[in-house]
Amino acid sequence: MKGGSSWKRKWAPWLALGLALAVLAWGVVGSNGGAMASPDKGSRTLTVTGQGSVAVETSIAVIRLGVVIQGDTAQSVQQQLAERSERLVNRLKELQVSALQTTGISLYPQYDYQQSPPRLTGIQGQNSLQFEVPIARAGQVLDEAVAAGATQVESVSFRADEAALLQARSRALSQAVEDARRQASDVLRALNLSIRSVERIQIHSEGYIAPPVPLVGMGGAEYARLQAATTPVEGGQQTVRAQVTLEIRF
Repeated sequence: MKGGSSWKRKWAPWLALGLALAVLAWGVVGSNGGAMASPDKGSRTLTVTGQGSVAVETSIAVIRLGVVIQGDTAQSVQQQLAERSERLVNRLKELQVSALQTTGISLYPQYDYQQSPPRLTGIQGQNSLQFEVPIARAGQVLDEAVAAGATQVESVSFRADEAALLQARSRALSQAVEDARRQASDVLRALNLSIRSVERIQIHSEGYIAPPVPLVGMGGAEYARLQAATTPVEGGQQTVRAQVTLEIRF
């Protein structure tokens, strides 16, 4: 009896451990021949990112003009610059442009660096203005601005109006969501699974791709020579892009 009692004390812990392992294995092994149970279905998610893009016609020209004056003294250059800039601003206001603003004023000496030491040759002043106007009127306004004293067409770019941009953004977001759901459906269908719900949505910042800029850095005199008639201006299209990431439970 002593031997039996000693045996029980020796092997009892190991028998208990084996029984516990057997119970655990029974809970893990399914009745379908031993396939491992999948993780908790509530924790299974798939993350996908969709893209969307919509092209929208531009309708507004953003024009930047410059008045450049050269002279012998800073005082004379500044006076001429102020007079011509005022004349240009008044004309642009008469033409009812919008968002008119001064974007830069400069006055600096010019030197002849071919000589040693460099020799002062004069003073140059510049005033830059920016405004917006419907594309249909952009050519006429450019011509009028040059006639009123603008000596440089610094840049012309185009954009859609805010209402069109908001509508395009909404459509691009819808496209991005559909793209993400389509990707998720394709993947899950291949695995004989299906979408249960969307757990999380992330909207990434969208980008705008501006159309080409046809006029950059053209002097007023050169511009006037090249454009004897009313200047034709075509805006083109602007693309609005959107990106959406979905975390999908399946």
